[in-house]
Amino acid sequence: MKKFAVVILTSTILAGPAFAASLKNSDASAQTIVVTEGSSKTQLQVAAGDTVEFCSSGCFVTFPNGDREALTGGESIEIKGGKVSIK
Repeated sequence: MKKFAVVILTSTILAGPAFAASLKNSDASAQTIVVTEGSSKTQLQVAAGDTVEFCSSGCFVTFPNGDREALTGGESIEIKGGKVSIK
């Protein structure tokens, strides 16, 4: 029974990041977004060609073009040609 609990706990911890939003910057230059989680605001700079994961428990994001979106944590986002697409 103890081994079973350890396996369940380990798989829960490892599966956690899979529910984070991911942002791929397909532009030729770095892009900066503002992530607001609760009362905390963070500027997240994403280099050209990089992909980052963030927002595992819901947040608001302000994109470089000024658009603001509420995220739940499972979205795939791409910035390409200065435009944001959310899937």
